[in-house]
Amino acid sequence: MPDKSYQNSDQNRRLEKLETHIEIINKELGNIRSDLAMVKSDVSWLKRFFWIIATSSIAGLVASVLNLMLK
Repeated sequence: MPDKSYQNSDQNRRLEKLETHIEIINKELGNIRSDLAMVKSDVSWLKRFFWIIATSSIAGLVASVLNLMLK
């Protein structure tokens, strides 16, 4: 009988340790999720920059074609 009580207390200790590890993992995953959401929303400046470059390139192309047509 003493072996079972020791085994149960050992199992209880392991379960408590496991529960604390699970709590820590959940907290860290929550932080990672919020960080990823922040990175995802920070990419909007890149889209704006792309459209500025694309618009200016197309405007330059149209201007050069008009210049060729008028000469």
